[in-house]
Amino acid sequence: MSTTKPLLVRPLYIRHSLPVLLLAFATTLSSCWGFYGDRNPPEYVVAEAYVPIYGYDAARYTITSRPAQPTVNAGKIYVWGNTLFQVEQFEGVHLIDYSDRKNPVKLGFIAIKGCADVTVKGDFLLTNNMQDLVTIDISNRSDAKEVSRVKGAFFAYIAPEFSKPDKHNVHYVCPDQSKGDVIGWKLEKKVKNAWCYNN
Repeated sequence: MSTTKPLLVRPLYIRHSLPVLLLAFATTLSSCWGFYGDRNPPEYVVAEAYVPIYGYDAARYTITSRPAQPTVNAGKIYVWGNTLFQVEQFEGVHLIDYSDRKNPVKLGFIAIKGCADVTVKGDFLLTNNMQDLVTIDISNRSDAKEVSRVKGAFFAYIAPEFSKPDKHNVHYVCPDQSKGDVIGWKLEKKVKNAWCYNN
């Protein structure tokens, strides 16, 4: 005659559920909290929240050469030959003459909105312009020219300055890059699924 041992089943269930519980707990600590997609309770509504305004801002995709300017938010650097390329976070790239290591001299600046990283090969600089991968001809350092663009190469990328409203202690709807660029925010009442929160 066989007997069952239900007490052995319960610890096994708890042990396999632990990763799921930890994931759920970690998710609640993020700025964009809650579960996404079909798992969102459709009845979840906040009294007011900011909603993204989508559109296309051509200025964000225009790459231009400018005179040397101060470094404000220094980012990554890349050295090619005697030129040092320093990212100005989300704004562009500084070109610096590095031939005299003790006295580097700024040569100019390439304005590239959303720029976060950079690499150089010969006369070509590669970086991101918002969510696009761009190749820029820098053979003439004072007149950089875009030569190719791969749209949506970094599809999920949204520059931090466009990723949330410039307000604190507010709910907002997380931007969806597939809908276009966030060009502004509007405050609405009784907003569904505004899972993001800006502290």
